[in-house]
Amino acid sequence: MLDRKFRNKGLFNFRYKDTQWFKTIRSETRLYKFQVIVFVLAASLIIPVALGFSHISSPYQLPALVYTGVFVVFAAELAFFVKMKKIRAMTLLLLGELIVGLVCSLFLQGGYALALLLLSVCPLLATQLRGSRRGSYYFSITLAVFLLTYVLQVLQVLPSPVPVFSPLEILFLLVTTVTIFILSYYAERRQETLVARFVDLLVFDESTGLPNKDVLYQSIDPGKRYILAIIKIENFSDLVALFGYEFSNIISQFASQKLTKYENRYSYITYQLKYNEYGLLIEADTETTTNDAADLLGRILKSLELESLPWERDRIKLVYRVGGAVITPEDSRSPLSKADVALKKAERGHSAISIYDNDNDERESAYKYVIRFTELINNRENQTFKALFQPVFSSDGKGIVWYEALLRIKQQDGEYVSIYPYLGVAKSTGFYQHLTDFILRKTAEAISTYDVDVSVNISITDILRPEFITLVDQVYEIIKYRKGRIIFEILESDEMVEEDKCLWFIDYISRYGFRIAIDDFGTGYSNYCNLINLPVYIVKIDGSLIQKIHSDESARMLVEGIVHFCKKSNKKTVAEFVEDIHIFESLKSMNIDFLQGYYLSLPGDICNCPCLPEAAVLED
Repeated sequence: MLDRKFRNKGLFNFRYKDTQWFKTIRSETRLYKFQVIVFVLAASLIIPVALGFSHISSPYQLPALVYTGVFVVFAAELAFFVKMKKIRAMTLLLLGELIVGLVCSLFLQGGYALALLLLSVCPLLATQLRGSRRGSYYFSITLAVFLLTYVLQVLQVLPSPVPVFSPLEILFLLVTTVTIFILSYYAERRQETLVARFVDLLVFDESTGLPNKDVLYQSIDPGKRYILAIIKIENFSDLVALFGYEFSNIISQFASQKLTKYENRYSYITYQLKYNEYGLLIEADTETTTNDAADLLGRILKSLELESLPWERDRIKLVYRVGGAVITPEDSRSPLSKADVALKKAERGHSAISIYDNDNDERESAYKYVIRFTELINNRENQTFKALFQPVFSSDGKGIVWYEALLRIKQQDGEYVSIYPYLGVAKSTGFYQHLTDFILRKTAEAISTYDVDVSVNISITDILRPEFITLVDQVYEIIKYRKGRIIFEILESDEMVEEDKCLWFIDYISRYGFRIAIDDFGTGYSNYCNLINLPVYIVKIDGSLIQKIHSDESARMLVEGIVHFCKKSNKKTVAEFVEDIHIFESLKSMNIDFLQGYYLSLPGDICNCPCLPEAAVLED
């Protein structure tokens, strides 16, 4: 049944028998058939005993040795089957014996009862052990043999006991048997339909009808060479956000239809991987190179780009990105992993197509990702995160005004390093909130102990988390009787786009005496509108600009412009990355309010920094 189903779907190479779901279904089916056969064989032991006793006083009694022999045969079969569990062989033997027993019943005086019993059992056993289709064939053959034998007896071609069955008895026998067969057939057919539907859900995507990732894995022959590609709809999320969640199915179905449309032209099979990702598997020859793969995938991509999604009176263009790999029999890595590495490389390089080329940098990047995530997990479980504090100085570099809380993570070798290389991993895995919560609690401890102002980095994701707002409330309860307050630093480059949320948060924390600073202002997506629209108190100028002011006149002019603007709008400025005396001297004449950097002080414990006078606490 499944072979025919998958062939009709074009999945000729799908090794479904190696899948876990098939092994589970087969195991459960074999167990059920085993139980049925054991029950039938055990019940069959009753037949020779019953016949022997019923014929004791009959003149047609068979020798006791016959009944004994039949009993011994069934008992031996049962013992052998329980030990060897040869289900297929025992099924054929049992059904064959059923035909023999049915024919033999016609040669026994009073065999009507036995014939009725065997004919009643026949359709049940045939459909249960062989399925609806093969069971139908077997039952038809059995019934035909029975009727042919009986007709030959009526015609006196074969001997028959006296009296023979009456026509009414034969009619009753046939009606009973056919009724049982019809009920058995449709019960088994319904079960097979349910199993087929279950398999469809396991193998094919319900929305697009495409085979899924497991099918792709089981369709790759380890001894062959392939081109494997992952095609991603880049603007999928944007379109769903724009047109609504229901539009996601429309996009998926449209993309799948267009991909299957070109299957014959480019000789590939399409698979559904994720809601917006599709796999293409193409058989290749030994001469296929990465350039050949890039050329073929480029032609496929151009064909897809000619198609646009009709929507009301307009047409919507889907943006595709492709990562591909040439898969050889010698490959030890997961084929999809190689294609996924290529796709990520295409995303980082903003290119439409990328082919995996055994790039060590890509593999090293993936390896580092795993190591960093593991180290994050270990730090959380072992509670080895550490908070350090770096002073922010007045413009002359002498007085400490507040501290910035900095998170450090313990590596596998025991060394503590900056959290910044781990931020990408933390955000992509949902781990980021643990970092923010930890450093905010440590900030509260520092304020409670030393009565100082402390700044802490947060993201717009934190602002949107109800748990974070609850934590801010808890922190305030801890420090509300202390002089120190918290300064929340939000990264300017990509975190200030939610203006309404930022305004709400600034208003909320201002009731506690907390302040907002913009971090890394001046590069990337720098936007002076943030300074105009938001009641920001402190602007921290991006360190990459500060590092260049001594040698780059353009950078110096940009910093001066930021400082001038902030002075006019009554905002305080901070110069980060003050790393040497040259930068320090260049900043002195620029009227920057505060300085921060390794030249002035390394991050460390507050207790190891110079004493902080009360007057140095940040004032309005």
